[in-house]
Amino acid sequence: MYLFEHEQKRKKLIHNSYLSLFILSLLLSLYFFFTDYGLGTQFIIRGTISALFYVAVFYFAMKNKRWALFLVKVNVLMLIIMLVAAIIGLIFGR
Repeated sequence: MYLFEHEQKRKKLIHNSYLSLFILSLLLSLYFFFTDYGLGTQFIIRGTISALFYVAVFYFAMKNKRWALFLVKVNVLMLIIMLVAAIIGLIFGR
């Protein structure tokens, strides 16, 4: 189906935004693994497995595979929910 130029730009912008937030979620997950486990073997193992999974999904999302785009969107949604919950916890927590 043919899209007008402004529609193509909008879809590309949304796609790139999702991928950027996906990279941010990788960095946050590695940070949380580091704060939970320190710089021990458990951090190295879990961080490496997590990073490899994120890289594989990112690679296939760049190739516009539907399952990878679905995983990216779910991960970004979970990131947003997690950040909102953290902000609410910081505001109303004692």
